[in-house]
Amino acid sequence: MLPRLFLDVHVDEGSRVWVRGEDGHHFSRVLRARPGEVLVASAVNGPFWAEIADVRPGEICLHLRERAPSSEPKRRFVLVQGLAKGEKMDTILQKCTEIGAWGFVVFEAERSVVKLSGAAKVEQKLARWRKVVREAAMQAQRDVVPFVVWAPNFPASLAVLAEHEVDHVLVLDEEERECGIRSAMRAHGAGNRTAVVVGPEGGLASGERRHAKQDARCQTVTLGPRILRTETAGAVALAIALAECGDMGG
Repeated sequence: MLPRLFLDVHVDEGSRVWVRGEDGHHFSRVLRARPGEVLVASAVNGPFWAEIADVRPGEICLHLRERAPSSEPKRRFVLVQGLAKGEKMDTILQKCTEIGAWGFVVFEAERSVVKLSGAAKVEQKLARWRKVVREAAMQAQRDVVPFVVWAPNFPASLAVLAEHEVDHVLVLDEEERECGIRSAMRAHGAGNRTAVVVGPEGGLASGERRHAKQDARCQTVTLGPRILRTETAGAVALAIALAECGDMGG
């Protein structure tokens, strides 16, 4: 498996780009990369085969040769996750990035045990979560680093989905008994962007459920007769959805 890094710019075949910062240090100092070695560079406009053209202390120069095959799902899935306590959020973000989530919206639910007070605390958490996601994306050979944004409540999280042009929202609800993820996706038809909503420990509150029912994009779904933990539900739901799209399970 070739090493991989992410470029936050558009690139062209045949172009050269210097990589500095954390990735530059990692390749030049830790991996002791040498000119001529090949890696995959995932730019804003897709993955490229890249050859290391030069190595200097703390930086490397890449020669972008040609486009590499993409590993990204055809349909984009966003996980809308109610804020969970402890290290559960790290686990959720890591595993769902590996599975194929396009992005994450973390919201402070009515039943969230943990509360983030103040902008500084939110930014601190976002920085940590984005680092977790970036590392997971690199490990899983993703072509993109999923976005992570914060919403102060459930209605705000749905507004974020509108900004990202999500037109179908699957709300996991233990009170739903009939409609599963597969049947909901088939009934909705072709779509490019879908979200999955998972409540925190204790699930969504009654007011949040009512708000979802008032949004035409939202549809409550069940994962089956067993109740899953919040750190398990999102990963299972994404796996089912991606399998339905033909992007998981072969």
